[in-house]
Amino acid sequence: MKRFKNITIIGLLFMVAFTSCEDFLYQEPRLSQTNELTLSNFDGLEKSVAAAYSPLYSVNWYGRGFVVTADLKGGNAKLSPISSGRFTTEYLWSNTEDATSNLWATAYVTIARVNNVLNALETLEEPGITEDQINELKGECFFLRAIAYHDLVRLYAQQYSSGAGNPGVPVVLVTEIGTPARNTVGEVYDQIVTDLKAAESLLGPSVSRVGTDTKAFASKYAAQALLARVYLYMEKWQDAADYASLVINSGAYSLTPAAEFAVASEGGIWGAAVGGAETIFEVFGSEGNSTHGNWDVISYILSPDGYGDVGASMDLIDLYEEGDVRGNLFINTPDYPNDFWTLKYPGKDGNLREDNIPVLRLAEMYLTRAEAINKGASISGVSAVDDINEVRSNRGATPKTNVTINDIYAERRMELCFEGHHLFDLARSKRPLQRNDYSGALNKDVPFPDYRWAMPIPKAEIDANVNMVQNDGY
Repeated sequence: MKRFKNITIIGLLFMVAFTSCEDFLYQEPRLSQTNELTLSNFDGLEKSVAAAYSPLYSVNWYGRGFVVTADLKGGNAKLSPISSGRFTTEYLWSNTEDATSNLWATAYVTIARVNNVLNALETLEEPGITEDQINELKGECFFLRAIAYHDLVRLYAQQYSSGAGNPGVPVVLVTEIGTPARNTVGEVYDQIVTDLKAAESLLGPSVSRVGTDTKAFASKYAAQALLARVYLYMEKWQDAADYASLVINSGAYSLTPAAEFAVASEGGIWGAAVGGAETIFEVFGSEGNSTHGNWDVISYILSPDGYGDVGASMDLIDLYEEGDVRGNLFINTPDYPNDFWTLKYPGKDGNLREDNIPVLRLAEMYLTRAEAINKGASISGVSAVDDINEVRSNRGATPKTNVTINDIYAERRMELCFEGHHLFDLARSKRPLQRNDYSGALNKDVPFPDYRWAMPIPKAEIDANVNMVQNDGY
């Protein structure tokens, strides 16, 4: 077998269920397993789907890198005074193909795994297995593939709003050895929408399997929430508003009131064992997960009690008015009274090596609908200011009498900080990066457009795949 760094997409055929996570399933001994055996029966396919969730907790994805990169490059975060040098390249916007995000290989592992399951389900005939059981697995696979492609295309390509014809990422629907070329951004988004609509039609309000955290499995509402986000990126304002409304009106979720919007030690939601009423989909964190990052998890990099390399910028903190409980989710230390770190990842149940990572929350749906309405969408009986105030009233912030698009952007920044949004919010809305609280030697501000808004594709992929073309400028 080739070394993994040279395999990239080409060698993903072998990646099925064997590197799963203990918090989801029991693993059979490796020597008793083969691809064919695992994928030949429903039990093996169910375990393979569970394994496809595991890479989301990798340090390359929601377990650290993807989230931190979006906020550090977007200006919500900065290198702290106790930085050891991690994420300096991202902070300085000086990425190269040798120093870029490793999400590429990790996300394609999930894609490879769900492709294997989807292909096997097409011919599965097993007594006692119902169509509903099969459809549920299919729905989970479509959701996972969609979120993987959306994160890939957001990170490694210019945004949809900059041109659907721009180079995107390879759309791979069958896991096989090959050298796939890049599809256009528009083609990737078309596949994402197709997958999410399939997931929406196949999934119920929650999966039937018993898991440690039901919020960590795909659901109909998770598919609808992700569709709302995707349509926002596509600037399909009415579709974005309609899908956000489906989630809001479902009654399945409720906004966290101000009194509960704190860390778990104070009775709040951040650091709780399971996501609260506002969480639609989250990545379940466990040290038993095969992709657990040991000491490199997100809570360690963002906490002064861990490595603390990445702190919060004053550009972000200065946005909060007094009384807004979101402003309380930052901490300083006696040694550094003028520097702050986020408390959104305080460690689950006090364990700084475990955190649940929120991916979709109800607050985002209100903010999505507000932006879509501001841009021309129409929802009967709802205005953009109504949705903004729904969020603000549950955070202790002063209600607004009217809102501009910049007010909505600011609300997104305050509400969704350190959840992996701000870099992409800037890019999709074609706004430049402007940083005041910045200590770097170069690239304090970054204009738009600029080639650097798309991260370079890893050199290993370029070297291994003759059909892979690097992004312009690198």
